[in-house]
Amino acid sequence: MYLDTIAQQCRNFLYSCGFGFILGLIFDVSEFIGSLFPQKKYITIARDIIYLVVCTFLMFLFNLSVSNGSFKFYIYSATATGWFVYYFSVGSFTRSARNTVSAVTKRVFRKMKSRILKICKTLKEKKQKKFEKSEISSDFLLQDDDLLLYNVKESTQRKEVE
Repeated sequence: MYLDTIAQQCRNFLYSCGFGFILGLIFDVSEFIGSLFPQKKYITIARDIIYLVVCTFLMFLFNLSVSNGSFKFYIYSATATGWFVYYFSVGSFTRSARNTVSAVTKRVFRKMKSRILKICKTLKEKKQKKFEKSEISSDFLLQDDDLLLYNVKESTQRKEVE
């Protein structure tokens, strides 16, 4: 049928609002993942491009399933409406929760990093002490002779015998 009935249009509109709500949830998830990384321009641009590609693909699949691939403006406007409803209602709550969770996550990762660095530092000190001991033990001369080359520490030339 070329034209949808009013009941089908209302159902598609509500489905589209719900789909926009889901796209808003995906946006919050991408924002949470992005908040764990440093705030660099290229990271933000990459995250936004990935979000755009994912949403475009999902919108294409949604449009195929709801309206059999035909473009209907009310589907896209309802999706945008659902996204904005999510962003300004539930999204405000999830932003505050996301900020709290990301702060706690960053704190945990910083503590883990400091502990790992501390362990690496102690292992490095133990390794240096082990090599220092080996240098001390090899400090004695093998033979007490000034003519031998391997006994000379400061120069590689032979000393003359007096």
